[in-house]
Order: sequence, then structure tokens, then C-alpha cells
Amino acid sequence: MSRFVWQLFSVLFATLVLAEDAEMFQREIAEKAGGLEIVRGGVPGTILVAGRPAFPLVAGRIGKASVPVAAASTLGKGRIVAVSHEAFLSADAMKRSANEAFLRTSLRWLAGGVQPATVCYDSRQKLYRETVAGIDGSRILSIDRLEQLQDIALPAVFLISPESHGVEEMPKVRAFIERGGGVLCSVVGWGWHQITRKSFQTQSAFNALLGPAGLYTSNHTVNPVEGKRFAAVRPSTLAMSCEESLALAGGKTSVTGDSARQCSFLIPAFQQILPEDERQYRPRIKRLIGDIRRAAVPSPKHPVMIGQIGDRLALSAFQDAWLKDPVKVWAAHPAAGVYPGIPESKRRVTRTVRMNLSIPRWHGTGLFAVAGEPLTVTLPDGVEKEGLRLRIGTTTCRVTAHEKWLRAPVVDVEVPLDKPVTKLSSPFGGLVYVVVPKGKSGMTQVKIGSACPAPWFVEGRDNADAWRKTIRDLPAPMAEIESGKIIFSVPSVFIRELDDPLPLLQVWSEILDLDAKLTALPKERTSAERFCIDVQLCAGYMHAGYPIMIPWGSTKHLVNAQTIRTGKEGDVWGLFHEMGHNHQNGDWTFQGTGEVTVNFFTLYCMDKLCGLKPRQTRMGGQNIKRAYENWEAAGHPYEKWKSDPFLALEFFVRLYDRFGWEPFEKMFAEYRTLSPSERPKNDYEKRKQWAQRFSRLTGKDLCPLFNLLRNPDEPEFQLE
Repeated sequence: MSRFVWQLFSVLFATLVLAEDAEMFQREIAEKAGGLEIVRGGVPGTILVAGRPAFPLVAGRIGKASVPVAAASTLGKGRIVAVSHEAFLSADAMKRSANEAFLRTSLRWLAGGVQPATVCYDSRQKLYRETVAGIDGSRILSIDRLEQLQDIALPAVFLISPESHGVEEMPKVRAFIERGGGVLCSVVGWGWHQITRKSFQTQSAFNALLGPAGLYTSNHTVNPVEGKRFAAVRPSTLAMSCEESLALAGGKTSVTGDSARQCSFLIPAFQQILPEDERQYRPRIKRLIGDIRRAAVPSPKHPVMIGQIGDRLALSAFQDAWLKDPVKVWAAHPAAGVYPGIPESKRRVTRTVRMNLSIPRWHGTGLFAVAGEPLTVTLPDGVEKEGLRLRIGTTTCRVTAHEKWLRAPVVDVEVPLDKPVTKLSSPFGGLVYVVVPKGKSGMTQVKIGSACPAPWFVEGRDNADAWRKTIRDLPAPMAEIESGKIIFSVPSVFIRELDDPLPLLQVWSEILDLDAKLTALPKERTSAERFCIDVQLCAGYMHAGYPIMIPWGSTKHLVNAQTIRTGKEGDVWGLFHEMGHNHQNGDWTFQGTGEVTVNFFTLYCMDKLCGLKPRQTRMGGQNIKRAYENWEAAGHPYEKWKSDPFLALEFFVRLYDRFGWEPFEKMFAEYRTLSPSERPKNDYEKRKQWAQRFSRLTGKDLCPLFNLLRNPDEPEFQLE
């Protein structure tokens, strides 16, 4: 046998052994660490698997796609395990048996099965110093510089968070892996990107280090499969790599079901983060996009579905290119006509907008940037240093992960106003805003044009006569109605027949004052709350935030003052509910009550504004009464209580039935005055303080009642 043939045989044999060893490791993780949990409230990111030798270990969900949060690979003679949040590996996490099993099994595999092995960590990393303290039998040491890795005898495992270093330092770690070292990495890709705004393609130390091994991170968050648990990935599990997805998408048969979900998430995700000079997967993605001469235009009547992978890739590729380089003139995209729309009128204006910089967040301009038409923003001398940003588009919903696209998945953009003159165009257009950061002061003015004038009513500046004669008929497809407390960004078609915006602003001012009163906040606000209408939302039927996002069909209820005051029609409950989310206090919202305490605001507004007592709303339904009786008959299981928001709300409505709103108001006011040392430190303390404070304010010992809201191993609540 020639030397060459022997070397080839040796390489093939080693590859087969390594593949078998990797599969055994994957199975062992599945058996011992199948319920890996996130602790400390962390939100994991992604560990994307390109293809062999990389393989997934544990996965969560993005939409209905399964996406790895932990994965492994090999490089040279060494091995790698990566997790997408340090909370998987913290000292607290080690109290979970699955997490501890994951760490111990991973360390043994990384050391090639040799125990005890050396485990070393970066001395700057407090996380790993706490974690490795519980590892038995291993020699544990810290290093101050990555150069020291070359002097560590193997077998050894190094624990590192690559993004705490720089891309330029990663060759030192790669050399350690290639000579046979094991590396356990943690990264929160979305968090790193949010803070740094750097490129995953060129500036991520994690991707620079582990990309050659087929592991990457991206700007996505991943949800647990159940509760806080993430599921182990067995070798026979559905495709989770770029390699497998490309093979499916490029095949002769159509991709449907779970396979389509995987492909439609993973391929665009890799398209966004693979380096431009990557030669294994990027050319194949480009060929797949190139097979589509013209991508379908998504709309409510003709949605782009999960299985239309080529169409979705083509549109995603366009959007990626736009968002990477938005400050230039882009041609209009055909999907702009779906949302936010294109005005039929050719009328264009240039405006100088005066604004108060002490008011943070978005400042309206009354202008609509038309898709594909250049917009020029001119600042006074020195204002380019104030950190202002230009925003085009009101929606904050990005629906890329949805199985059905009713519009282009991303239509909004923000760019810095860091030059005296900024010129650009959006391919989708939208209402134009100047975004002001917190902590500014003084007045300034910004010149913007040319753009389509939009209906824009501002309380105190405009009157109903001007609205009827001129403002409401301005040609932009989106309109705004604004006061110092509330702003509505709605399709213009819904306000063309509105004769007077003032009653609408008045009723919502009353709602916001009620929300402020219940949670003991000042009525006057540093900036207004905001509603926005969209044809497709990224989460829920509606969802809270800035802006509160609601669906197209809810607009008729949102802007009808009479409907709001009655409280009985359409989506009024939902509108009050989402505004309530923006007023919740985490100190008195404990586990399982995120969708419960928010409805204190819903019921409070129903009562005080609409004259509907809680039992005159859906809380008077017989189904809720029966559910509560069944819960009592079952012995008051706390887990059941936490899992049913209306069952849980009934618990508090019964307190209202007996004591009214006054103790709620007084107690929530108390929370606003607490010093840091007095605030509840954990979930148990939140429930304990509820029991004690509410008892004191009502003059009744309600601790026995609140003791129903305890885990079996927790001490009873008692008055102190």
C-alpha cells in the first residue's frame, strides 16, 4: 500500500470514527440533557449549523421552525460545543439536572473522553469562574491572555465568550482547537448585534472563530419548546442545517410542511450572515435565488407561502441589500403598493419642521416618503452631532419568520442623521419621522423634502374646521392624529369621513389618565403613546410597545370615540389591554400573571370610562365561574392557575368584588415609593408582598387566600 493511499485511508477512517463519536455524543445529550433550561430570564439566540462536521444538540422554536440553541463541531484535531446564552451555563443553571448533565457530558466529549482533564477559562469571565467551581476531578485554571493557550497541555477544555475578545484574537483560539483542544463557547448573537450594530459577516468573533467549523450565530431570538425548556436534537431529527435545507430546496420535488418551515428560515438566515467570500454555501444560495426571475409580490389576496422558497429568498435578498445600505436612492419595490401604500396624487412638498428636543422618541412631520422617490433631510449647523435619526415607516413589525407573507416582511427603516445633508429613498416608503434620543433639550428645525403631504392633526395646533376643509383630504395613504398623550398612525381611508378628531383624542386622553392613576404615574407624559395599523403583525392579534401594533380591521374601533366609550363592541377590550401592557409594573406582576395584571387596566377603564363593572364584561361569563369552581374542587393547583389567564384574573376580580378599586390604587402607589432594598427580589417575594400589602390596606388577613398561590416547597405567607 502506497504512502498516499495509507494517508487517505487513515483520514477516511478517522472521519468515520469522529462521525460515529459525534453521533454518540448527540444521543447522550438527548438522553441526559433533553430538557435544557434557560435561567435568569435570558433570551437565547441562535447557533446555526452549516453542515458536517457541525451538528445540532438542543433546539428551540422560531415560529414553527426548529432552530438550534446549542450545537457542536470539530476542527482539526479539536472539538467545539457552543451555546446561545450564558444563562445555560451559569451557576444557577447548574441547579437544573439537565443543565448540569449537559455541561458534564460536553466537557467529557470536548476532552476526548479523558478525565480528569484541564479546564481553563478567561480570568475576566465571572460566569465561567462560578460555573467550573462545581466540576469534579478536573484541574481548573484561569488564563490572562489567549497566548497562554499554546502552553496548556492536552487534553484540555477552554471556556470562552468570543465576543468579549476581538476577531483579530481568534486565530490563537483556533490554533488551540486544531492541535486537539476542546472549546466551550457562549454567545448571544442578537444581543451583541443590538449593542454593537456590527456585521455578522465580518466583525463577529464567534463567526470568525467557528465559521470554518460550520457554526454561526445570527440576529435572531429563539423561544423555548415548553415553559423554559429547550428540546434535545436526536440524530434522526428534521433537517436543521444549511446543507440539508439547500438540498431540499434545490430538489425536484416541492418542499412542504416542516421541511418548508426549516428551509424558509435557515436559508435566509445563512444568506444574511455568511461572509461574501464563503465558497461552500453562498454560491448555492445565489443559484437558488437566480432561478427565480421575478419574485412574487406578497399581498393579503395573494400571500407568499412558506413553501415558495425561491420567492421568499429573492425578496429576502433584496431586503438584506437595502437594509445594509439604506442611505442611497433605491427604486420602488412592487410590494410598496400593498403596505404602506403609494399615493395616487403627484403632489409633493418640502417642509421645515420645528421640534422640541426635550421630547424623546418619534416626532411626526406630516410627510409621507413615496417609495423610490429621493428624500433630502437638511439639518442646521451642529445638529448632526445630536444623535437624531430619520425614520421612514411606522410599523415595527418584521414578519420574516411568518409562514405566510401578506406584505413585504420588512418595510421600515431608520438611519442616522449624522451629516448636515442626508439623501436617500426607501423602496417601500412610509410616514417620515425624526427620532430624538432621551436626554436632549432645546429646539431645532429640520428641513425635509420632497414628499407627499399626509393628513396630520395635532391638538392645540389644528382645529376641526381646518381638518374638514383641508387636512383630512391630503393625499398620502397614511395619516396621523396626535395629542401630547396619544398618536394614531392609521390608513387615511379610515379618517376621510371623520369630522372632528378632538372627541377621539379626548376619550383616549381619559383612558391614559385612568391607566396613569391606577399605576400611580403622573398624568403628564414625557412623550405620547402611539398606535399603528398594519396589514400583518409580527406577534399576536395585537401587541403592546411603541407603537402598539393592531391589525387593519381594528382601525374602525380604534378611531371611533363612541365605540370606545361604550366598551361593548369589537376590539375595545383588546385596545385597553394592549395599552395596559405599557403601564404594567414588574414589581407586582409575578410569574404567570403577565396576561393577568394587565387586565386590571382593562377592567378599570371599562368601569371608570364605560360604566361597565367587571361582572358586566367578559368576567361575568359562566365559563369563568365554572373554571374557578373546578379549580377549587381540584384543590387549587397553582400550576393550573398560572396557565389560565382568565382563571387567574377571576382570583383578583373576587378581591375587587369585596373591596373595590381603592386598595389596588393605594397598593400600586406604594410600589412607586419603594427603595431598592424594599422592592421584591424574586417571584416569591412578589407574591408575599401582594399578600401582606393588600391585607394591610383592606384590614383583612388575606394571607390564607394568597397561600393558594405558592409552590409546595415555599414557606407560607404571613402578616408581619
